[in-house]
Amino acid sequence: MKYLLIIIGLAVAVGAALMFVPVKDGKTLLSPGQVQQMLESAGAPVPEMAEDDSAEVLPTMFRWRDSKGNWQYGDRPPPGVEAEPVEEKSVQTLKDYKPQQDKP
Repeated sequence: MKYLLIIIGLAVAVGAALMFVPVKDGKTLLSPGQVQQMLESAGAPVPEMAEDDSAEVLPTMFRWRDSKGNWQYGDRPPPGVEAEPVEEKSVQTLKDYKPQQDKP
């Protein structure tokens, strides 16, 4: 029984690695759409997936001041506290950024 659980754990770890670890060109070997097709062809029940699998759904964040006047952040403010929603800001990244070297 112990070995069966180890084998199942390893199979889950390998499957997760295929779906989440990027390889060449930053893409994974398995996409969520491919996994869904494999599960459907095997006859397994498949949960509904979002239209756009690449979009992350982030919870609304709030901020409020505690009794000491410090800002606190969370997805659910405590009852009886006046909280305000936190603005969602876009994140910009630099792909393949290489700093310039100083020339002597």
